[in-house]
Amino acid sequence: MKRYFFIINTNNSKAVRAFNRLKKELDKEEISYRTFYTEHKGHAIEIAKKIIYINKDSIKAIIAVGGDGTIHEVFNGIKDHPEIPLGFISGGSGNDIVRVLASKIKGVKSQISYLKRKRLIKSDAGIIHMIGRSMKDQVFLSAIGIGLDGEVARYTNEARYKKLLHKMRLGTFAYVITLFKVLKSYKLASIELEVDGQVHTFDTVWLVAVGNMPYYGGGMKICPEARYNDGRLDVCVVHTISLAKLLMLFISVFWGGHVKVQGVSQFTCRNITVKTNRPVAIHADGEYKGTTPVSIEINPLSVPIKV
Repeated sequence: MKRYFFIINTNNSKAVRAFNRLKKELDKEEISYRTFYTEHKGHAIEIAKKIIYINKDSIKAIIAVGGDGTIHEVFNGIKDHPEIPLGFISGGSGNDIVRVLASKIKGVKSQISYLKRKRLIKSDAGIIHMIGRSMKDQVFLSAIGIGLDGEVARYTNEARYKKLLHKMRLGTFAYVITLFKVLKSYKLASIELEVDGQVHTFDTVWLVAVGNMPYYGGGMKICPEARYNDGRLDVCVVHTISLAKLLMLFISVFWGGHVKVQGVSQFTCRNITVKTNRPVAIHADGEYKGTTPVSIEINPLSVPIKV
């Protein structure tokens, strides 16, 4: 008999509470499922791989319970098995992937309806190649950030106050606190982008965002025209603007107004390579990945998503 396999992020009290509420209804509705709880960073990848190895023929879908980071890990655990659907129960601070693919699934009743229906869609995925390092390629669903936002993701995920703010249901503020800390010492970079074979160079770059979906950072509409199923990556480069202008830009990014600002350049492509004059931090779906150089490509309609 096929069943759901839930992977719950225990480092996030919001995710644990969300699943505890759902569990009562799962039992009442006699929905077949198994649960697995993460114990450390990267554990969701290991769990997802183990689930597939042991239970491959009985998987209805693997459901990530948490935020973008949990979804990112589960996705990287199942990426070599495109026949396995990926699902979500929201329980994080950012929830940018859920915002695009499952925004109406709120509350236990809608979650049960979501689990009972059989609808699947196909999403594109981004593939990350860390140039010059013996790392396996990784995948992402939402967006990659290179530069300032990569540093913010790196230090936020290490910060003690992130967990405290999660408990207070103020998780998004962790990124705001870290942003102002990082800005004090952040050094701008010179960047070379190879966009579908065309080379573009920028000096004094704050960040480069590469989006499969519009949002990152808890609702920032960094790549407003990005679509999860169009076979393209959207690129946003923020460069040659002052710190004061950057802070104003961060206000307008929540509705996508930043793209009209001078000093913001946009591209669409199937693949992009990013090289910098110094190592620059990279995040994918909010998870720190390392530093430049990096190459990113789109894998169209490669992920079955339960919706």
